[in-house]
Amino acid sequence: MRRMFYIPLMIQTVSMGQDEREFLLKLCESILNADKTVRFSGVVDSDGKLLIGRYRADIASPLIKANFESQDPKATSFYSAYQALAINKKFEPDLGQIRFQVTEFDRVTLVSIPLTAQNDRFLCISLDAPTFHEKVIPKILDILG
Repeated sequence: MRRMFYIPLMIQTVSMGQDEREFLLKLCESILNADKTVRFSGVVDSDGKLLIGRYRADIASPLIKANFESQDPKATSFYSAYQALAINKKFEPDLGQIRFQVTEFDRVTLVSIPLTAQNDRFLCISLDAPTFHEKVIPKILDILG
């Protein structure tokens, strides 16, 4: 497994125990190490607030400035990713459990994955574009077990 350095950790003030914080931090680091195309790995809550996250070391600045400049968590790509998953949850009784969701832009691919049965934690990942996300997502799912 390749080793990398990370830019500083970003945490919003959210009720979360130290054990959960450490677990999520290790999860984010594992996701970043899964593939060289992973730009960012973070976990959001059901309000779309970023709980913890890391960027790859060579990422000079985030593509989506609103994620860190906005005081409104609903104005972030994290909230958008959560909303897209929440909207599609209504189809689970007929289609089965959502495994992940992919949104592909010209400059980045966003992947959202529910982490808990309670739907209160979601993994948000951004990948360099263009990326064959079909090769990266299985690596991420393997980490999640």
